Amino acid sequence: MSVAVLTNISLVASILALILGFYAVFATGKIRAWRRFFGSSNDSVPENLEDIIEQLVNKLKVLEAAGADTAQTLEATTNQLAKAIQHVGIVRYNGNGDDGGNLSFSVALLDAHQTGIIITSLHGRQQNRIYAKAVTAGASENTLSGEEREALILALTNN
Repeated sequence: MSVAVLTNISLVASILALILGFYAVFATGKIRAWRRFFGSSNDSVPENLEDIIEQLVNKLKVLEAAGADTAQTLEATTNQLAKAIQHVGIVRYNGNGDDGGNLSFSVALLDAHQTGIIITSLHGRQQNRIYAKAVTAGASENTLSGEEREALILALTNN
């Protein structure tokens, strides 16, 4: 016998075994097995194979709809997450050299598209200055200080 013939015979035998299994469940009055399989005791117990198939198809339709809703939610969440801050680089330094501490800093805050902002705070004894520079696609239109470039590089290379 060829492989194709043996495959067809085993397929027919499997289908017959499945049909006989369902028949055995109903013929012996084992309704509890049906309720365990489908969950609720309020569901009507089908009387024939056609009803069983119809209920299975209806449950598959419900699952397909839930899967489509989940896919839409996942896509919306992924799009929203891409806009969230994902890459951060921070550099602390002594901006004026006379205040005895690394109280100045530059921080780069970037999203998944390497777009965001660099915030720099220069601390001095008499005053504090804060600057913000936009970053688009990993580059800034403004001239960056060494510390700002370092913070940007840290944000771009850290995941």
